[in-house]
Amino acid sequence: MSQFYLQDSRSHVGDGLMFWALGGGYTTSLDKAEVFTQEQACSHRDTDIPGPKDYVDARAHVGVDHQYISLDEARDHLTPGCTVVLQIPGHWNGNDIALARWPIGHTFRFEKAHHLTFEAAKAIGNTPEEAVIWPLSYLEAKARRLVHKRDVNIKEALRGTGIEIAKPRKQRKPCDRPLNCHGCGRFISWDGRFLNDCQNCGANNCP
Repeated sequence: MSQFYLQDSRSHVGDGLMFWALGGGYTTSLDKAEVFTQEQACSHRDTDIPGPKDYVDARAHVGVDHQYISLDEARDHLTPGCTVVLQIPGHWNGNDIALARWPIGHTFRFEKAHHLTFEAAKAIGNTPEEAVIWPLSYLEAKARRLVHKRDVNIKEALRGTGIEIAKPRKQRKPCDRPLNCHGCGRFISWDGRFLNDCQNCGANNCP
């Protein structure tokens, strides 16, 4: 039986898609997202998009949310010879930290971060304003799977499932509402009533 995540199309965190969380609320973490049957996934609001679990999982990557990491906690993991990664301060994708990538640049994908020893990282001489040293083992335990919006194509994902995405209802603006002349009953434009009297009967339709 096919399984689905349910995306809330109204919001995202950075590039990370938001899904219905198990137990209520929303989450970018696929490991905390609720899994639905196709029937369940198709019985929600028009703004909720069913995403086949296999399709989404295959396009997921690992990221580190800064809300769940602490340098105070991490210090106990910084031991001689341990493997570390470097965070680049001031760069974010939603809540996700940026990590140094070899030979240059940064990445938000934990699996692509450059690994080096604690001693090699200290020898670089970077200040905390330039790079923050994190023990790899600590961040591995804190990282979670998520998927970026550019990595999924909903039409491709739903091909062959028989699911059709409902088109969002267009919200009518006040000026889009039909208005009748109070003199002769003909339709007049919302804005035009302020500019001219009714061209048919001459009535003034200003409020």
